[in-house]
Amino acid sequence: MKFIIVGLGNFGSSIAMTLVEGGHDVIGVDNREAHINLHKDSLSHTLKMDSTNEQAIKELPLTDADAIVICIGENIGASITTAALLKKYAPKTRIFARTTSDIHKTIFESMGINDVVNPEAEFAQQFATRLTIAGNVKSMLLDDKYEIAEFEVPKSFIGKTVEDTKMLEDWKISLVTIISKSKRKNLIGREVRDVKVQGLVSGQTVFKDNDILVMFGQYTDIQKMMQEVQ
Repeated sequence: MKFIIVGLGNFGSSIAMTLVEGGHDVIGVDNREAHINLHKDSLSHTLKMDSTNEQAIKELPLTDADAIVICIGENIGASITTAALLKKYAPKTRIFARTTSDIHKTIFESMGINDVVNPEAEFAQQFATRLTIAGNVKSMLLDDKYEIAEFEVPKSFIGKTVEDTKMLEDWKISLVTIISKSKRKNLIGREVRDVKVQGLVSGQTVFKDNDILVMFGQYTDIQKMMQEVQ
């Protein structure tokens, strides 16, 4: 797949490098020479340009991109202007945008950009969960009660079936799917992790070592289960 990352600060460069390691083509855009020089040899292509410049935006291969990610965080004005130009010249391309506040998010949503992320806020939520529940890999709060959470398979589950663990009956937790991870070399010879989602699981699915469980339920129920089964 092909991606355009606008803004190569810490957040943008992390996304760009993760995509490259996954074998994808990434064009990195930034108006700072230092950021361009830092990533010019690792990304598919880098461009030093001002993304608020309409003529410059028009020169990007917007229609060839599968998605565009706006990673500008410190300059809200530049972030919004960039989003407006991308909506104008890439109306059919999926656009993701970084937000830094609720107002920032509301402005994007009013422009029709609903794929937004606040990395600082989301990290804080996930990190708080990791601090309080052993085995947590990632969490996404859906409201003040429910969440979708990824956990390392508890040792007591390994070798058992989903039916054996009685997750739904005993803890009111639904197992959405299981993620298996392995290692491989990408196109440039770097070792990367392959992620395989098993899809729908059945009661007879057997848990294996290194599985990641994707679960849905109330935060308190997931916390209780993970404390009791570890």
